[in-house]
Amino acid sequence: MPAIQSDSLRSRACTVPVAIYSRVSTANQVGGRFDSCESQAAVCRDFIAKHATDGWFEVACFSDPAYSGSSMNRPGIRALMRQIEAGEIKVVLIFKLERVLRSTDEWGPFRSFLQQHGCRLLSPTEDLSDETPSGRLKNNLLMSVAEYERLNTAEKIRIKLNEQAKRGFWTGGQVPFGYNYDEALQGLNPHPTEAATLRRIFEMAARLISLTEIANTLNAEGLRTRARIFQKRDGTKKNVGEKRFRSDIIRRLITRPLYAGRVRMNGHEFPGLHAALVTDDLWERANAAIRPSLQPAPRRFRGRDKHFHLLKGVAYCGCCGRAMIPNASGKLDPDGKPYRYYTCGYAHKERSDANCPVRHVSATALETAVVGFLGACSQHPDVLAATTASVRARRQTDRAPLRARLSEAEKGLAAITDQLRNCAKALVLGHVTALDEVLREQADALQVEKQRLLVEREQVRLELATCEEGDIDTERVRVALNKFGELLPTLSPNEQRDLVMLFLERVEVRPSDRPAAKLGACIRLLELRLKLRVGRLITGMSERLVIEERTALAASVAPGRLMVLTLNVALAPASGTSKPVTLLTPFRCELGIARRTPVPKPELAPMLHPIHRARAWERRLETERGLNRLKLAAEEGLSPGSVTHHMKLLQLAEAIQAKLLNLTHAEEVRRYGLNRMKALAELPHDEQLRRFAALSSAATRN
Repeated sequence: MPAIQSDSLRSRACTVPVAIYSRVSTANQVGGRFDSCESQAAVCRDFIAKHATDGWFEVACFSDPAYSGSSMNRPGIRALMRQIEAGEIKVVLIFKLERVLRSTDEWGPFRSFLQQHGCRLLSPTEDLSDETPSGRLKNNLLMSVAEYERLNTAEKIRIKLNEQAKRGFWTGGQVPFGYNYDEALQGLNPHPTEAATLRRIFEMAARLISLTEIANTLNAEGLRTRARIFQKRDGTKKNVGEKRFRSDIIRRLITRPLYAGRVRMNGHEFPGLHAALVTDDLWERANAAIRPSLQPAPRRFRGRDKHFHLLKGVAYCGCCGRAMIPNASGKLDPDGKPYRYYTCGYAHKERSDANCPVRHVSATALETAVVGFLGACSQHPDVLAATTASVRARRQTDRAPLRARLSEAEKGLAAITDQLRNCAKALVLGHVTALDEVLREQADALQVEKQRLLVEREQVRLELATCEEGDIDTERVRVALNKFGELLPTLSPNEQRDLVMLFLERVEVRPSDRPAAKLGACIRLLELRLKLRVGRLITGMSERLVIEERTALAASVAPGRLMVLTLNVALAPASGTSKPVTLLTPFRCELGIARRTPVPKPELAPMLHPIHRARAWERRLETERGLNRLKLAAEEGLSPGSVTHHMKLLQLAEAIQAKLLNLTHAEEVRRYGLNRMKALAELPHDEQLRRFAALSSAATRN
């Protein structure tokens, strides 16, 4: 007769932990009064209640709102699988099989996973039993139908959107910046204020203003992106708009053909029914200007510059044409800081094989020469007058070549436009089908060349406009340089660099060809060529420039207005008391702080041998009642063993103790150190004297 199980064992055996899983594909089905996920869970809970007598109880409810069924990479299903692996779930209850998955590729592994962990997949609305071949076939068919519905729906949506785009309709999504959506006409209309901002963005980009400067200009005016309300998967809403403009946001706006009146779909563009905010010519010029291959890499002045080099990024070797790389040596100057240098990039790479006459330049001397000259230049109007005269002459000389370059660029653009028109006509007519691919490749190459010519034409126009500008006001330059000399010392190091980079375009360093007579030995002669942005210098100093707004200021000044100043300097050697830099031309003066004469090191106090401490401690131990070595060690902050080691020195012979008491030099004290004398004290007096004499004679020979 079989044994009768107890009630507790029977109840434990009949317990069936059940987990509910629900999913919807779109965010529109989430967050309502009674959304789809809640409805699916309610149906499953009713089914659990019907099987309560079988021991069914709900363990957890997992949900994936607004997730596609094309993949198992969903947080809810992953959490469910982790609990199944832990053995906490034996039944997974779903509304329909398509709620779990709509992919036949992942259905097989998921079914094997459930079988491996002894878990069943059930539904209150479908029979999902796969214990029989027919049941397994039926589930596979249901999964295939679910996948077909998903793919077919996506295909129909793509076809519809493509047909809409062909007819010029906007294909939906977030309403783009610069437009409003007209529900009556179901189309886009220009926004009353954003449209003007967008045109400004395109116009500034077409003038070769960097994206960062465009963003800074808009942000300084208080402009922000459009407010956009985003609904999360849990149904809550969040404003993801009204942000500051960034360079990547500006780039996305400029590259969008929607603003030129075109609709893009599947890599093809079609004429749109909405009003264009910019012309085709402006759109093409702006996109040509922001091509990554045509934009120089931005300077990163605040990279790994541990010891702060003021001219990092603008100092160049005039012989090799390479940038001067900041570095620091391992030796320290009198102030305890490493000696700083600028090293030619070619010499830095090739090391001793580099044939560079500049190689290394003291960073302190070079920065002193540049900054000191700019400050002192305001006191010499004749230098500024001669420099501005040379700038005027150079402008007159450069006008004719620039006009010729502009004419050539416009002719090249006209020729390329004609060729592109011919290629497009041939492709439309389709007379040479075999050459369609060749024509398309040629059209792409012509388009790239056209963008290059557009950028070149704009650059030449800016340079020509600079040459035709009004004359440089020498007095304004002098006043600006004078204010620069007063303002720079009051700024922090990073602000000093920002101010210098605002108008100092380049510093070229090369050896000077001046004779070195009457300048003394070890004097290094250099020629420095400074290229200044005069417009930024004058505007910045006249407005008491705010450093953080330097990029907005730079965007408002023509980039081609340069003033070139050439000076010869003599760098003094490291020793001596003279100032480190002597300016030779265009006027003579000494720059920098005079080197300080090294202060002689104070004589060190005489060093005493440890036997002095031992004798003093011995006297205290003999005279002070209750004092022992433990208390003495605590007072001195030493260990008792250290006190014992010192006291062993008193066991040395009297002649040795007298010798040690007279030692005052640190070298002698170290020679007859504590450990050596402590070991000697453990020997008999005769042996002590013999070994001490041998030690003294060896020290005398050395």
